[in-house]
Amino acid sequence: MPQPRSAGDRFIGLPAPVLAVIYVVLTAGPVLLASVTGGPRGSTVFSLLARAGGVAALSMFLMQFVTSGRFETISGRIGLDRTMGFHRLAAVGTLGMVGLHVILFLFRAGESGVTAMADRLLAYFLRPDLLTGVIATLLAVILIVTGKYMRGRVLPYQGWRVGHGAMAVALVLLGLHHAFTNARFMADPLGAAALLFIALVALASLFVVYVLRPVHAFSSGFTVTSARSLSPSIAELVLTTDAPERFSFAAGQFVWLTIGRRHTVTDNPFSIASAPSDLPQLRFLIRDAGDMSGSVSSIAPGTRVGVDGPHGSFTLREAGNGPIVLLAGGIGIAPVLSLVRALAATDDRRPVRLIAGARSAADHVARKEIEDAMAGHDFRAIFLADMDDDSGCEKGTCDAGHLNRILEDLDRRAITAFVCGPRAMMESAIGLLVQAGVPAAHIVMERFDFDGGDDVVCRIVRRRFISVIALVYGATLAVALVAALIR
Repeated sequence: MPQPRSAGDRFIGLPAPVLAVIYVVLTAGPVLLASVTGGPRGSTVFSLLARAGGVAALSMFLMQFVTSGRFETISGRIGLDRTMGFHRLAAVGTLGMVGLHVILFLFRAGESGVTAMADRLLAYFLRPDLLTGVIATLLAVILIVTGKYMRGRVLPYQGWRVGHGAMAVALVLLGLHHAFTNARFMADPLGAAALLFIALVALASLFVVYVLRPVHAFSSGFTVTSARSLSPSIAELVLTTDAPERFSFAAGQFVWLTIGRRHTVTDNPFSIASAPSDLPQLRFLIRDAGDMSGSVSSIAPGTRVGVDGPHGSFTLREAGNGPIVLLAGGIGIAPVLSLVRALAATDDRRPVRLIAGARSAADHVARKEIEDAMAGHDFRAIFLADMDDDSGCEKGTCDAGHLNRILEDLDRRAITAFVCGPRAMMESAIGLLVQAGVPAAHIVMERFDFDGGDDVVCRIVRRRFISVIALVYGATLAVALVAALIR
């Protein structure tokens, strides 16, 4: 039977519906408050809607600092990977609100032709008093384009991250200047106060991320115990702390690591491969991804390491009381190993099934450890390798035949499936699980692209994201229209 939850497995954070309500209130709230005492009087309907859209857009941009801040104590129940997915999708929604702000100003009674609107748009771009707003809009476009298409590819991750943060700060400062020097909608002191309050929240989040977090990350006292290569593409990093009471986690979670005496802006996320019972040691399996991860095996013992976390909801607290199915591809075996070690450490007797894929048998670095840990349990596993050899691995990738073999004696409606690996592998695995009869609501993933993934779980999550953003749009436009009717 499942064992009691440990301290590291506690529920933290607010429920998703509460987070959604808070977001809508903080983004659409300034528009509502700005309409209370008639600040927008004298405006046409279109210009009033445009001003409301501008205020909402600025509020949404300010909230981007909060949704990207890794505040696990607030959003821990939904998982940081979902929070980051919402952050990226909300950026697109915010840019759309900016677009409404600009386009609606182009409409005027009796002058709605395309030529007149184009002339008006050009005039807006050339007006000195609108310069800060124009620059802020251009920065918004650059932030979204570079974040979606260049991060980690054209631009190195660390360099992009620093530049992204600097441009975001510049954007909101320019946006605030534009709002308080041009937006007559903010003539209402309540709306102005609300916007300033959200700006203070954003500023506080920056203070936490860039000042407090570096101190906290190194306060756990972790140093490198060992670093070695386990295969041509996978390294093992083991950390130890002399203050284990300062850090706890749930099996399956991840942390951001800062190697050496550097600011945490240079950190990288890695899944924990050890179990909570292994503390004061933390163990990581790290694949060479062509960046700093390729030099892990050369890190000297004794090197200080900042540990920011734990984060993530890829944990046993997401599981029901039924069987557990683990599907891992490549380095996705790291959090799966953590789950297996925790199940073994607590003598959890639920049926456990595993399908693990890798490029070669040599990359199945955790195979023997997993088989040893689950000896005596109701456990079966299939290990797959892309290349054929004599290692006992089956050749190929996970298909319906593999899945049906390990599920044949299980109640599929009672299964909780944990899936981690490359994007294509996860999307294929989720499709196979759903076809096999595992409910989509029982599938747990660890991924940072919920906003773009093409599988049933990502689509469900993305619809919820879009619903929240649609509520902001609806509330903003409804408030502005009511204000227009009673002005």
